[in-house]
Amino acid sequence: MRKNYNISKLLRDLGLILFAAGLPLTMVQAADLPPSPIVETYPANDRINRTWEFLIAPYFVAANITGTTQVGRLPSTDIDVGTDDILENLRFGAMVRAEALYQQKFGAMLDVAYMGLGASADSRVGGGRISVGVDQLIVEGMLFYRVHNSPQTSVDLYAGGRYWDINLDLNANGTFAGSFDISRGDDWIDPVIGIRAIHQFNDKWSANARGDIGGFGVASDFSWNVQAGVGYHFNQTWSAHLQYKALSVDYDNDKSGANRFAYDTITHGPLLGVAARF
Repeated sequence: MRKNYNISKLLRDLGLILFAAGLPLTMVQAADLPPSPIVETYPANDRINRTWEFLIAPYFVAANITGTTQVGRLPSTDIDVGTDDILENLRFGAMVRAEALYQQKFGAMLDVAYMGLGASADSRVGGGRISVGVDQLIVEGMLFYRVHNSPQTSVDLYAGGRYWDINLDLNANGTFAGSFDISRGDDWIDPVIGIRAIHQFNDKWSANARGDIGGFGVASDFSWNVQAGVGYHFNQTWSAHLQYKALSVDYDNDKSGANRFAYDTITHGPLLGVAARF
């Protein structure tokens, strides 16, 4: 009986020893297990789900202005202002476009372009010469509706108004009316309707085009605008754009005598700009 008791006690003590020895080993093995993998979550494209999206894009047009003008009783005078003339005689210039888009469907855009040029165009008129300086302010305010929207392509229909403020400085020498300086101008608002499209080839390159017509005899007799080009996207926020733009207007205030003012021109040239979208 004593012997059995010793065997039982021995087995019990051996079990305690094995349990005590195994506990630290279990803890070490547990400590050596790799941590549970961290599942990273990436936010969805917040531009798609964003309620509002904004864009601001300063730009510059290396413009050429060609056409005719008539001021007061003077005969029709040709205007031919090239890019070199503009760069040489530019007193001040500022061009910027801003947009707001709501739920990828409804939007508004504002475009302001101003060029103040010294006397830069020289024409033979009435036996003498007339040089013409141009101050041209164009402000566009449009509302647009996105009729098509896919990951690659968007198409917008837009309508609004284009405000013109034109002032001409004419310096005449040796004309039949003598030599003189005269400043005349006018301002008006044309209704405008148009369409534009943007196509994204990949995450870097895109193409865009825009065209509209306006005036319809409400202010100018007729006005049209076309522009198209490509864009390079550095990231989702910043991009650079190169386009060619042509804007035409045929305006006559239908007055006579000294109050007569007519302006029939095309402003055209390459457009270079940067855009920030946020």
